[in-house]
Amino acid sequence: MVFIDAVTIIAAIALAGLGIFVGFGRTLEFFTKGIFGFIISVLFCAAFGGLIAGIGPVAEGINWLNAKLGEAWEFLATIHLATVIYYVILFVAVQLLRLLVVKCISHLFSLDVLPMRILNGALGAVLMVAAVFLLLLLVFAIVAVFGDTAAVQNFAESIEGTFLGTLYTHNPVQLSAIFGGAAA
Repeated sequence: MVFIDAVTIIAAIALAGLGIFVGFGRTLEFFTKGIFGFIISVLFCAAFGGLIAGIGPVAEGINWLNAKLGEAWEFLATIHLATVIYYVILFVAVQLLRLLVVKCISHLFSLDVLPMRILNGALGAVLMVAAVFLLLLLVFAIVAVFGDTAAVQNFAESIEGTFLGTLYTHNPVQLSAIFGGAAA
């Protein structure tokens, strides 16, 4: 076992311990508020906004508003202002729904009953490790965008043959479509 693998295991155990101590509810609140919550809402809107916009009444409403705005001022039809308004409303709705769901779940898991405390700690450990793991994959994807630089190539060589090297090489998060770089 390489030293970096031992450090990775120790970090995972420490994160699991922190997750047990903090609990599922507070861990969920931490990873869904602030910039994380904003990013989650933006990703949800990007992933499902088109699908929701394709629903009959929603699509008709967007088309109707685009037509009305286009009659008022041709420029507004060109920029599809109704579609922009739709995504802003969807973002606000997702933010409110996210806050409501997280508050309900965190209050449910903060009940002071023995089975719920055990479940709260166990799920807190799993969520803490999983969330940091996903952040690590995102960082590796960002690093892979700059894969042709000497610093990134040296980094990849230094973790080669380790668990982190395997994660870096086989990272399911690919940002090359967004940034146009060659992801690992």
